[in-house]
Amino acid sequence: MKKNFLAVAVAIFMATAPLCISAHAEENTPAPEESQESTQAETRVEDMYTFSINTAGRAEIYDFLLSETYKGELVIPSELDGCPVGYIGNAAFMNATGITSITIPATVTDMGNCIFFGCTSLEKISVESGNSFYNIIDDGVLVADDNKFLVAYPANKSGDSYKIPDTIDEIAQGCFGFAQNLKEITIPSHVNYIDAWGFAYSNLEKVVIASMQLDDYAFAYCDKLHDIELQSGVETIYDATFSNCSALEQITLPNTLTYVGQYAFCGTSMHSVTIPYSVNQIDYGAFGYDADMRAINDFVIYGQVGTAAQSYCTTEDEENDYKNDFTFIEVENADEPQELEIESKSEQQKNNSENADGIEATSEIQDNAEDSPTEIAETNIADILGPEVKDNQFLRILLATVGGIAIILAIALIALLAKKPKNKTTQDSNNEEDE
Repeated sequence: MKKNFLAVAVAIFMATAPLCISAHAEENTPAPEESQESTQAETRVEDMYTFSINTAGRAEIYDFLLSETYKGELVIPSELDGCPVGYIGNAAFMNATGITSITIPATVTDMGNCIFFGCTSLEKISVESGNSFYNIIDDGVLVADDNKFLVAYPANKSGDSYKIPDTIDEIAQGCFGFAQNLKEITIPSHVNYIDAWGFAYSNLEKVVIASMQLDDYAFAYCDKLHDIELQSGVETIYDATFSNCSALEQITLPNTLTYVGQYAFCGTSMHSVTIPYSVNQIDYGAFGYDADMRAINDFVIYGQVGTAAQSYCTTEDEENDYKNDFTFIEVENADEPQELEIESKSEQQKNNSENADGIEATSEIQDNAEDSPTEIAETNIADILGPEVKDNQFLRILLATVGGIAIILAIALIALLAKKPKNKTTQDSNNEEDE
């Protein structure tokens, strides 16, 4: 299709609020009371899409122009301007939140990425018979390449758990994005790649991931995801893979992991992480930063001396204007997660408050003790020497006798000291008087 025709089609759409010729579109988009000629122009299916005709004479759809208003079931046309629809481009139906089901024509042989990303009401995907490139499994899940490539999982499909079929080895970009009901998913080892945004914005709570490569933003913005099991074999975690998973408090990294991309775990609720010896590269902002890329106070990294874990704690990046200042704690075995040994700022404030309350309580007790009479028990030598003396009758008699003698001697000594001798001057004066 030439650009002139495209411009005319867009102008007609902007001027007239077009309608779909399908029965579902007619039900959901009432036609205005205008002339018969105007109504026919508005119902042109071509007015619903941005598309072009390639050199092979096949139509390529790039955008669904009614994404914001369309509601109900949608059948993608098998031809536009008399040419078979062979390709649906990237994000063509993205954020069409009113579509409940969608049917792909038999003529389509190729699709881009994130075709139905953000279609939060989509319950089921169908493919017309005769399409040898795409297929439907598990009641509405779109697959391709002989069921090896998982293309799209309907965001509003019923069921809170899903196990990836054994035939699948790759998950398409945005495939499970915005999944509304899905809480738990198991991704087996034969899946070797999850493309970007694969599960982003979904309501997942738990995921088990075997050996595979995780691309950018694969689980980003899953704000209910709190349980992530990365099994042995996972080697790379790319940029922002688990960013803004705000419910995530801890994670165990496998000892097969070698690379963690930038922002991989920013915006989580983690306050510490144990990084295994196998990790040799950690890009900036991977750990210890909140959703606004501000450093988390008292973030702790456990690891082995001389590894990427230790260097990350103090690394700086002038190009991106950041410098890390995290606490590093050496551990003998970094293959196992360590418990946080340093109190967070909020815990410190809480403990300080409790200690202050304890000091005040102790002060009150001391004040009350000064105001109240206190009975002081008598203490004797037997109490000091211990129960062995108190329970021995002979020793008690002996101690009493010795004590009595000591008292008598003390009295005698005092009496003797009380008789002071006259001084020499007095004695000489008395002698002279006698003469």
